[in-house]
Amino acid sequence: MSWTCEDLQDDLPKELPVADTTPPQAVIIYPVDGVSAAGDVTIVARATDNDVVDSVQFYINQKWVGTDTTGAEDLFEYIWNTREYKEDDFHFISIVGYDAAENEYASFPIRIKADNTDNEPPVAFLLNPFAGQVVQGLVEITVEATDNDSVQYVSYYINNILQGYVLERPYTYLWNTATVVDDEYYSIYTVARDMSNNVTTVPPISVLVNNDIQNDLMPPTGSITSPPAGLTVSGEVSIIISATDNRAMGEVALSIDGNYITTIQEIPYYYIWDTTLEEEDEEHTISVVLIDLAGNETALNPISVFVDNEPPEDTTPPTVLIMEPAAGQNLSGIVSIKVHAEDDTGIDRIEFFVNGDSVHTDDTEPYSFEWDTETVTDDMEHIVAVMGFDLDGNGMLGSPIAVYIDNFDNVAPSGQILSPVAGQTVDGMTTIEISATDNVGIKTIDIAIDGNYRTTLTEFPYTYEWDTTSETDDSDHVISVVVADSSDNIAYVQPVSVYVNNITDDTTPPVIAITNPLSGQSVSGVVNFTVMANDDFGISVVEFFVDGESIDSVTEEDYQVDWNTLSLENGSQHTLSASVTDHAGHTTIAQPILVTVSNE
Repeated sequence: MSWTCEDLQDDLPKELPVADTTPPQAVIIYPVDGVSAAGDVTIVARATDNDVVDSVQFYINQKWVGTDTTGAEDLFEYIWNTREYKEDDFHFISIVGYDAAENEYASFPIRIKADNTDNEPPVAFLLNPFAGQVVQGLVEITVEATDNDSVQYVSYYINNILQGYVLERPYTYLWNTATVVDDEYYSIYTVARDMSNNVTTVPPISVLVNNDIQNDLMPPTGSITSPPAGLTVSGEVSIIISATDNRAMGEVALSIDGNYITTIQEIPYYYIWDTTLEEEDEEHTISVVLIDLAGNETALNPISVFVDNEPPEDTTPPTVLIMEPAAGQNLSGIVSIKVHAEDDTGIDRIEFFVNGDSVHTDDTEPYSFEWDTETVTDDMEHIVAVMGFDLDGNGMLGSPIAVYIDNFDNVAPSGQILSPVAGQTVDGMTTIEISATDNVGIKTIDIAIDGNYRTTLTEFPYTYEWDTTSETDDSDHVISVVVADSSDNIAYVQPVSVYVNNITDDTTPPVIAITNPLSGQSVSGVVNFTVMANDDFGISVVEFFVDGESIDSVTEEDYQVDWNTLSLENGSQHTLSASVTDHAGHTTIAQPILVTVSNE
């Protein structure tokens, strides 16, 4: 058998295959360059190729740590345990992607900081006031503070004394400069602390307080209000001083017979004087000096009293006064009845009465009684009285008081339907908004539509999303509300009637246009046949046609199908068209286009 050259040529391949020399493309998409990371971090890379990506290798600090060959949706992953790497250092992450032809592509590395232990202090600086500033009145001390985790609080110091804390942004503390000495410099510094107790101290600044307060040259005024001059006293005597100043009192210095006794710095200015330590049956002089905060002094007119600790038989009853509660006051729960009692020989006991009945006896100062008001009739007045007895048996009834007992809440709440308003036409999801108030507190708000219960609201704002599409259309519906307070008092809110109208006639057909390919275009392979369709009430279906024959239909965006031209004759022309139908059944046909198939 013999072959000709023509026979051998027929057995040769018509076209030699082209080798794949195109490398893949790969990039790290998470984490981003320069961030801090802790614990297990998933490194995510995206890799694509003109054919297929075979694998992606992951490198940390130029050392291979793992390979992913799965590549779901072009994404390749590696879980990096940052705890195995040096803390607070940046580490370089890079990848190398390989395709099936072993072409490779190395990405540019990114830097990630391993930060498993928070040892970074917050960053903080003082925004207001500035160093050397002259301040007055209320001053906003404002700090800008940030942290890699979060700021726990900022503390504020004036002249090294802690003033307070601010827990949330903006970190602003109000300093009332009227409480400090005027025309002096004050040091301000702050400390920011994060959730890991790392702290940053903002360096101190100095400011001058100037509230334009003139020098205080006016001395205080006052008097010795008790005992009165010339009184015969015995036993323990309350020396009571009244004192006022144009700005602020400092202290009260007390002397007896020229001998310094004590300094009183807080209101009320009084001193219990034991006269049994003094010379009997003689006059003794009480003198007082008032001193204000500026150091101005006033010496009050001294008084003399006669000390007689062995008086004749006592026939004078004590003085008794109810200090708390006040007459006419509304009371509830446990109430402390406090009594002030005085006598020249001493108090033996105080007896307490409610509505004429003795309820308690107290023989120890301060004289008081814890009255359980729930033991008496609610919602009415009750009479409270006290009677004091001195050591010689003299008794005195203090002025009774009437108080009103109100232990139980019987006041109903009130409410109003704010939205929608009566007569309003509504559709779709409609917000029902209710306002409600009560003297104690709101417990629940029940909402009903046409008498049918819908929901219960317990928290403000009181709103309910009503789906009107579930109601009978083109008719009135009544919204009613019942408000209950924490004592279960209820109130029926004025109902409102609204008109539900959800269905609107659709008379407008949809619009459609072919956006890809373009008319007159040459196409090849698989063509993305795409249309733009729109309707004011919504699209039901889009159908695609080639040469008048339907090739597919789509009911959801994006409206596109793949048209395979590989089986068609090169150079052949084809007409593409599409139609869109809305929910009302209106159909619109797109302007057809002509394309030419060119697969070589």
